[in-house]
Amino acid sequence: MLLRTAATEARRTLAYRLDFWVEALAVFVIALGVAWSVWDAIFTASGSARIGGLDRRGMIAYVVLVLLVGKIVRGSDFGDSSVSSDVYEGGLTRFLLYPAPYVPMKYAQQAGATLPAFVQLVLFGMPFLVLYASPETPVSAASLAMGTVSIGVANLLYFAMALPLQLMAFWAENVWGLIVMQRFVSNLFGGLMVPLAAFPSWFSPWLAALPFRHFFAEPVETLLGRRSVAQWGTNLAVAMAWCLAFALLARLVFARGRLRYTGPGI
Repeated sequence: MLLRTAATEARRTLAYRLDFWVEALAVFVIALGVAWSVWDAIFTASGSARIGGLDRRGMIAYVVLVLLVGKIVRGSDFGDSSVSSDVYEGGLTRFLLYPAPYVPMKYAQQAGATLPAFVQLVLFGMPFLVLYASPETPVSAASLAMGTVSIGVANLLYFAMALPLQLMAFWAENVWGLIVMQRFVSNLFGGLMVPLAAFPSWFSPWLAALPFRHFFAEPVETLLGRRSVAQWGTNLAVAMAWCLAFALLARLVFARGRLRYTGPGI
């Protein structure tokens, strides 16, 4: 059931194939052009060969990859089939009445919507990564395999973190502000807006302790070959622990919230 749900969502996302691929190619080309122009200007103006521990080539590789990886990690951001919409519009009722596991079904929809973005990463990102490789980006089959696993876990973690916020719809009339706040904080402290190495050194312990770095920075750094197997395994275990913590929180919130649910919209 879950695989069929994911496949259906993937087909729905690719319903307009030409528009989808034209947009995907345009976004990649624009992202590459903007990254190259902006960081080339920054390095030239600063007169420094390295910023945040990265040289010009490494920085451009990071920025381009993190944009592609970010689309996979965030998926559809729940999209039209969000948990909050199910609560507000009564869509949750069918999951309570029929033997369909609600949270796994929602994640299957999320994963299905993410599959096309993963194809984009393979078609655009991987060739770019291999052709653009440098001594500072020692890409290998092992780094690509480890990075792919990290991306999958990052997608699960992003879903798990957003789920309790979505479930606040049982009590709040609008959870959009919470979702926007979570998205902004995740993008900033996860390494999507700015590489984490560019943050002040005194903030590094906080970045290491928070779960956000596992969204974007860790998968991209792993793809770029900057993580050993031991470091990757440790980071993956920490990310899975965060997934479990948010899943337990979501389960508690859902158990309390369903007691208030009245099935509006039926």
